[in-house]
Amino acid sequence: MKIFMTFWQRIRDNKKLPLYIAAILLSFVLILLLFSGQKTTKQTTANLSYIEQMESKLVVVLEKIDGCGQVSVAISYKSNDEKVYAYETQTNNKNGVVSTVSSIITVKGEPLVIKNLPPEILGVVVVAEGADSPLVKLKIIQAVQTLLGVETNNIQVFTYKS
Repeated sequence: MKIFMTFWQRIRDNKKLPLYIAAILLSFVLILLLFSGQKTTKQTTANLSYIEQMESKLVVVLEKIDGCGQVSVAISYKSNDEKVYAYETQTNNKNGVVSTVSSIITVKGEPLVIKNLPPEILGVVVVAEGADSPLVKLKIIQAVQTLLGVETNNIQVFTYKS
């Protein structure tokens, strides 16, 4: 007991103890930020790649519209994609009382993902040479709405600067 009291007395008398605690806490926070940043970077890169593919496909399709000409497309999106996990439901019946419990199925300690939903598209901006024509502008809006499922009020079409 005396050894424990002596040890505790040394810790209390140590003037640098708050500095050590602060250093440990700072290290812990930095490690957490470092590891969470890697996951976010992977997700952001995947989202960016998906959006770039969609923009490229839109350019190819829109440039084929009669009177459209050269096209540039920009898509804004929510930064998070969504994962759909597999669930297991168990029903228990004890003395006439039925209860159900759902839990996520895991494989090797990781949740089983059955579907990855792409990031939600918030809006689309199209700049096209033929956008000064109301008919071409309408065709562009209809094509974007059909291909991406975006509401017309979230699609903006502008004339290409000469």
